[in-house]
Amino acid sequence: MSARQETGLDGLLGSAQQVAGLVAARGRGDIDGARALTRQLVEDGDLAGGALLVAELALGLLARESGRSLDEVVGQLNLRLMQLPHA
Repeated sequence: MSARQETGLDGLLGSAQQVAGLVAARGRGDIDGARALTRQLVEDGDLAGGALLVAELALGLLARESGRSLDEVVGQLNLRLMQLPHA
């Protein structure tokens, strides 16, 4: 268990901030930075919790800003995911 996991909510918030940094690094094309953040999150076992919190916050913000329900936003996301090419 990582030190971050032992600190409860503070640890989860720190993980979410790292996941947000990972998304930003990928968005600006910083492959090395994204790999480093991914590796650290995986090694610490913090990726899932941080990613879940970021997803919940992002989807909630999108729902609020668009005036749609969270269920509608999640439904639209699922449709987009189904349209992605399958490997």
